[in-house]
This record gives sequence, C-alpha cells and structure tokens, in this order.
Amino acid sequence: MFGTVARELAGVALVVLVLADVLATTLTLGEGSGPLTRRFLGRAWRVMLHLHGHRRSSRLLTNAGSLLLATTVLIWVVVFWAGWWLVFLGGGAIHQASTGAPASVFDVAYYAGFSVSTLGVGDFVADAPTWRLLTSVASFSGLVVITLAITYLLSVVSAVVSRRALATRIHALGDSAGDIVARGWDGENFSPLFVQQLLNLPQELAAVAEQHLAYPVLQYFRSRYAATSAPLAFARLDDAMLLLEAAVAASARPSSVAVAPVRRVINRYVQTAGATSAIRRSEPPPPSPALHALVEAGIPLGDPADLDRRVAADRTRRQKLRQLVHGDGRSWDG
Repeated sequence: MFGTVARELAGVALVVLVLADVLATTLTLGEGSGPLTRRFLGRAWRVMLHLHGHRRSSRLLTNAGSLLLATTVLIWVVVFWAGWWLVFLGGGAIHQASTGAPASVFDVAYYAGFSVSTLGVGDFVADAPTWRLLTSVASFSGLVVITLAITYLLSVVSAVVSRRALATRIHALGDSAGDIVARGWDGENFSPLFVQQLLNLPQELAAVAEQHLAYPVLQYFRSRYAATSAPLAFARLDDAMLLLEAAVAASARPSSVAVAPVRRVINRYVQTAGATSAIRRSEPPPPSPALHALVEAGIPLGDPADLDRRVAADRTRRQKLRQLVHGDGRSWDG
C-alpha cells in the first residue's frame, strides 16, 4: 500500500513540476524560465561552450539553440508522460476494454501516453469513476502542455529571425564601432540618412531586448556568422554611440535625440539578456574603442580625456556587454 501511494505522489509531483515549468517558461515574462528548463539549459550551454573553447568548432554552438529547444520540449513530454504513468500505475484500475484483464506495467504506460496526447485509442479503459475523471484531467492537461509547447516553438523561431535581422541591419552600418561612425560622416557633417537610421533603431532594439525575457532560450541560438550575432552587434553599436557622445568634437556631433535613446535601449538589453544569461563569470572591461577610422574619415575629435572619462564611467556596462559577447562564444572583436 505504501509503495502504491508513493508512486502516485511521485507521479503527481512530476506532473505538477512539468506544468509549472511549462507555464513559467511560455507564459511568464519574468527573468528566466521554469526551474527544470533553466537548470537544464544553463548546464547544457556551459558544457557546449567548454567544448567549443577546446575544439573551436562553430558548428556545435550554431546548432545548439535548435537542439536545446527541441530537447526542452522532449523533456516536458517525457517527464509529463512518466508522471501520469506513475499516477495510473499506482491505482491498478486500468484494464483491457475487450477482456477486462488487468493492464501490465507497459500497458499502463501506453494508456497514459494516449491519454496525455489526447489520442483516445480506447483499447484500455479505467474501471472506476475516479480514474475515468483522472483520465479526463490527464487529457486536458496534456492538451495544454502540447499546445503551449508548439506555440512556444513557433514564437521562438520568429524571435530568432527578428534578432538576426536586426543584427544584420546593425552590421550593415559598419564592421566596427569606428567604422559605423566613419560611414555616417559625409565629409562635413553626419548625414541626415545616418541620423535617421539611428532614430529608427530604438524600436527594433527594444523589441529584441524584451524578447529575452519572454524567451530566455534565445541566448542559446548562436549564429554561425559574426554579421548576424546580436550580442556582437549590440556591443559594436554601443561603442559607436560612445564615440559619438565622447570622442567626436561637440560641434560635429549629431543631436543627442538620435544617440541617447539608442544607448538607453541597449542598456535595457544588457539588463534583460544579462538576467537570463547562463554565463555569470565576471569579465574584464573591453578595450577603449579605436579612433583610427574616425581620423581617416576626417571627423573632428574632442578632448581625448573626455573619452577616457566616459569609458571609465561605463566600465560596468561594457563589462556586461563583453560577458554577453563571450557567452555567445565570440571574442569582443568578432
């Protein structure tokens, strides 16, 4: 009797754990995902980064996001199925529909499987009202888990595409922070088109920043190419705004209306992406952004001490950006 109750309680615990994890991961817009998903993804990603560092194989990390996402859904299904299997196994109330013979251990697993998947095959049945009611609960909860899992998969794929599209757009502005600033210079001033591009960026940047809270698994989708790496793109853009605010002479700078919002939204990205990051190690501050591209473009420069002061003031922010870049399996320079 004790063994039967223990199996039932273990089964209920697994069912509740999966439901809580699925709801926390797919519906909660807080920091991080459910407890089961968070631990699995974090540990798996750290192992992959370790292997990447030793083998220098980009393919491992490039495919990691899809692999981890699919494995997460598989874990949900398997653990949820196992939970209901233990629940039905504990009661001993499942029988063959045609003969009335008691179901075996594997028959109960089969019954639990077609119940949570809502297939309703019907060759095994529960012979008591309580167990028939539990079968309905299993079917309904299985429908919830499967529906949320599929919706989550599609939403994450859409978010990954948006994230890479934004990284590509930022990369099109320049290959480095200095290059972004230099390309915006038309020989006398910063071009109106460049300023307009900066004005248009905050909305897209904000969307990607908030997606990291909605879909923490995004951090594990590493692009094969630097041109589509979101952490690297955000880091370069942030350094470009730093140059515009502190390195360029005050008389030549574009309006702060174009620059300041970009910096504020990047700061939000640092908060959201950092909150869901599996990599927590402290990073040294990255080097100060290079000025040679600005000098070659003939952009008037201000007092070098101003840039040094801003770099020092932004030390923590830039450390966190570097952490995100390294967490993506990349170096600060790409």
